[in-house]
Amino acid sequence: MENKLQQNCLKNGPIPLYYQLKELIIENINNGNYPINKKIPTEKELMTSFDVSRTTVRQAIDILVNDGQLERRRGIGTFVSEPNKKLNTLDLKELNSYMDILEKQGLQGKTTVLEQTIVQATPFLTKIFGKHYQQFYRLERLRYVDKNPSLLVTTYVPYERFPNLYHYDFSQVSLFDTLKKDYAVKIKYATKTFNAMNVNQSDAKFLKISEHNAIQLVKTVTYDHDDTPIEYSLSRDRGDLSRFNITLTYND
Repeated sequence: MENKLQQNCLKNGPIPLYYQLKELIIENINNGNYPINKKIPTEKELMTSFDVSRTTVRQAIDILVNDGQLERRRGIGTFVSEPNKKLNTLDLKELNSYMDILEKQGLQGKTTVLEQTIVQATPFLTKIFGKHYQQFYRLERLRYVDKNPSLLVTTYVPYERFPNLYHYDFSQVSLFDTLKKDYAVKIKYATKTFNAMNVNQSDAKFLKISEHNAIQLVKTVTYDHDDTPIEYSLSRDRGDLSRFNITLTYND
C-alpha cells in the first residue's frame, strides 16, 4: 500500500490526494490487509507512511466513515465496518414506537425484557413527573436490529396513573401502543437530549461491544395532550448501529 500510494499520489496531479488515499484504503479492505472489525493505522501512521497532511488523511477517513466502510470508536481508533450491517435510522421529527420505526425501514426487531419492577419515587423522578406520584414502573429492555443488540433502554412510568402495567409482556407488546389503547392516552410530543459518551462495562456486556466504545445516551420525556409527562426513558444506543436524522428550517 505504501509504495502504491507514494507512486500515485502526485501533489500536482489531477486526482486529489485524499481521494487516492480513500481508494487505497478501500483496496486494502477488499484484499484483507485491513480485516473486518480491526483497527486501521492511526492518522499519524498514515501521515508518516505516505507523506501526506493530517487534513488529507481526515478527508479520506471522513468519506469512508460517512459511507459506512469505516467506523470511529471513541477513545480507541478507526475500525473497518462489518459489511451489510443494518443501521437503525431515527427521524427526529417523528415520534413512534421502536417497532414502528424499524418496520418503516424494512428491518426486523426484537425486544428482551431484562427487568420489570416497581420502584419508589426519587428526587430526580419527582422533578420530572411532579410530587403527586409515589411509585414508578421501572422497565429495562434490550432492543435489537435484526440479530444485533442495538440499544439498552430504562423506562419509568407513573404507577398510580397506569395501574396493572406489570401484567403486560413488553417483549411482545409496545409500551406506547398499550398506553394509547388500554389507558386512553393521547401522546402529544417528546423532548430528547443527546450526549455522546463511552459505554460502561455493564452496558457493554448487554450491547456486545467493547468497554469504552462510543454510544449515544438519549434522555426522553414523553408528554400527553395536557402537556403532562407520562414516560421518561434513558437509552444507550450503539454508535455503530444507530443514526439520527433531523430537518432544520432556516429562518432569515
